[in-house]
Amino acid sequence: MDIANLLEEKRLKRFFSVKHKLIVENGLYHVTQRAPGREILFLEEADYLYFLHLLKETSKKFNVDVYAFALMPNHLHLFVYLNEKNLDKAMKKIFQRYAIYFNTKYCRKGHVFCGAYRCALCNDERYALVTSLYIHLNPFKAGLAKNMQGYRWTSLEIYLNPEIKSFVKNDKILKFLDSDKEKAAAIYKNILKESSGIDYKSRWGTFKESKSIFELFFKKMEMLKIVVQKKNEKVFQPLNKKINALRMKKKLISSEDKKALIYTIEQLKSRGFNLTEAAEILGVSRTKIYRVANVTKSVLN
Repeated sequence: MDIANLLEEKRLKRFFSVKHKLIVENGLYHVTQRAPGREILFLEEADYLYFLHLLKETSKKFNVDVYAFALMPNHLHLFVYLNEKNLDKAMKKIFQRYAIYFNTKYCRKGHVFCGAYRCALCNDERYALVTSLYIHLNPFKAGLAKNMQGYRWTSLEIYLNPEIKSFVKNDKILKFLDSDKEKAAAIYKNILKESSGIDYKSRWGTFKESKSIFELFFKKMEMLKIVVQKKNEKVFQPLNKKINALRMKKKLISSEDKKALIYTIEQLKSRGFNLTEAAEILGVSRTKIYRVANVTKSVLN
């Protein structure tokens, strides 16, 4: 069974992880966080700058690549790639430090953020591209700017002007459009302009709502005849390599094999496959998975 075809057929299933986060290494995540009620996260320019300082510092410390961001007065969007399985640690660090800073600066007590962050795993190039577009259009759709480029606190300018030096990594997304960065930036700007007219609420809601928004973007790209070039990048390849390696093995005996099996199943689960489908992809039975991995059904199901 071709894993690429399976992912193509079921890429929407359980794409968004809201209540039960499944954090995986080599995962690309859209993270959202907001202030409680009608509270505000950023009151002045210095607050935005301090959060960006924390974002840059934390990305280095935890080996997290930042692909895009949008900081709004009462909520924020981050688009990050994990080189390690440490999203919870990285987000805890940045949000805790900002909360201490904010409460100390404004002589206040209480929660700065509204509970735990939310995240969605991106499992292919199209979703990665559309997630960046959604994030960059968020301030405009929320009425915070009169035009797409009229809001300061996003990474959009880094995408439209690739020569800008920044800790934000724009190359992975832009390369989906063209190998030449300048051409890719021009294409990106055109898609952004055309997509700005899409009618949707500027919010990250339920799975059904989010799926509908993405489908609107996909239709717009089809109308513009935008073809996302699939690249052999590390962002989307490790899972296929691990699956092929496991399928080649006749026996899974070593502890490393077991760890690889559990890791691969977690990755498949995060992409929407249940255990039966994962077993079929790996070419093994459910019973063998339980026996080899030596874990409870509650962990795998």
